[in-house]
Amino acid sequence: MSVRYKYLLLCGMMLCYFQCLLAQENEEIPHEDDNVLKSSFLTIRNVAITGNKITKAYIIAREIPMKENGKYSISDILRNLPRSKQNLINTGLFIDVTVDFTNWFNDSIDLVIDVKERWYYFPVPYFKPVDRNFNVWINEYNASLARVNYGIKLIGNNVSGRNDKLNIWLITGYSKQVLLNYTAPYFDKTLKNGMSVDFQFSQNKEINYSTENNKQIFYKDESRFVTEKLRIGLGYSYRTGYIRRHNVKLSYNVNKINDSVFNLNPEYYGNAAKAVKYPELNYQYQYFNLNYIPYPLKGFQWEFSFVKRGITRNMNLWEFSAKAGKYWELFPTYYFALQGVATVKLPFDQPYFNRQMMGYNDMFMRGLEYYVVDGVAGGLSKITLRKEVWRPTLRTGLKSRSYGSIPFRFYVKAYGDLGYVYSKPVMNANPLNNRLLYTGGAGIDMLSIYDLTLFLEYSFNQLGEKGLFLQARLGF
Repeated sequence: MSVRYKYLLLCGMMLCYFQCLLAQENEEIPHEDDNVLKSSFLTIRNVAITGNKITKAYIIAREIPMKENGKYSISDILRNLPRSKQNLINTGLFIDVTVDFTNWFNDSIDLVIDVKERWYYFPVPYFKPVDRNFNVWINEYNASLARVNYGIKLIGNNVSGRNDKLNIWLITGYSKQVLLNYTAPYFDKTLKNGMSVDFQFSQNKEINYSTENNKQIFYKDESRFVTEKLRIGLGYSYRTGYIRRHNVKLSYNVNKINDSVFNLNPEYYGNAAKAVKYPELNYQYQYFNLNYIPYPLKGFQWEFSFVKRGITRNMNLWEFSAKAGKYWELFPTYYFALQGVATVKLPFDQPYFNRQMMGYNDMFMRGLEYYVVDGVAGGLSKITLRKEVWRPTLRTGLKSRSYGSIPFRFYVKAYGDLGYVYSKPVMNANPLNNRLLYTGGAGIDMLSIYDLTLFLEYSFNQLGEKGLFLQARLGF
């Protein structure tokens, strides 16, 4: 089978996959109830909110489909109680939420929303390897402390009680980074419009300048910085309803490499350039109808993004990406997930700087953690079967409403991934390009507060390799 045919076949498969998933988008899922529940109406007298010491009450009320003095069928009320809890949990503001009704008298009731707020301010000591994951850092660089960044992150979530975020990063060590970001998701009375500002400056003594055998090749100079980046950006967001979001970001970027890096790869930026200055426009549409965004078990999501990077021959990229996921509860404590990603970059003749694809950020295959696959078009599909096996609670002894006990959840899982990345041309003997890839394995996931998720996975790939992989995520 030719490379061109495989590429077209994969694109067709991904197109059919997304078409099937997108057909399921519907913010209001039909609710089959007894006709009596649909035809019986109650008035919401009051909406009482408790537990919010910092979060503004109207920010919480925004996530509740039912309003004071509103009249709703009993069917709608029963459906909107879990929907309200789901919306509030997915704000990332609370450890736990309870939504219930009380004081049912004649044809009216009261709603009670009780929240347990997170800690919102974190002066976090920062210590992190610069490599893509722990396995690369430990196995390929012997956990070298020379490949570590350290410093402090000043993180403020819910700064004014309106779910706004302030991040100040001061990082040194392997590289230097200064970051300032402020995001206000709601700045008007309608609670639909948001804005963000962003400033980032970084310098690094090492750079990934090429890829050989699907491994990143680095150049390092202990005496000076070899690359420098500056980014200034503004963002606008618009949230309709509860599960649809639009995000637009416009930034100006200045990137530089030194002579040594340029001599190693004159096509790093393309057009024989050692420095590039370019605007970048990024649009993203998100649809989240999930029980819990950081670790979904039930629901449906899809995203579409568009990036225009540069407007001159020195930098000219059009990138289109789509991502979707469908999650089912098959039986109590058994869950099944189907996920897919597809990306295309135009024109196909792109410099090395614009060719990152598989193995970066959240587009990776379990079992190929040691590899990257650069290219201009690709797709990825994942299936996962999970079983919840343990739900312990740690009693901390703290006299705290939110932290007196810390819940944990453990899941065992089996999974399989399928992917393909097209590259034109394939450079430096990268055998995983233009080739159908598949991996599989089994593992254990652990969840806790602050969106903490640990993944311990034993994976194998088509190269005959297998091994144990550890990943961690934290929601601040």
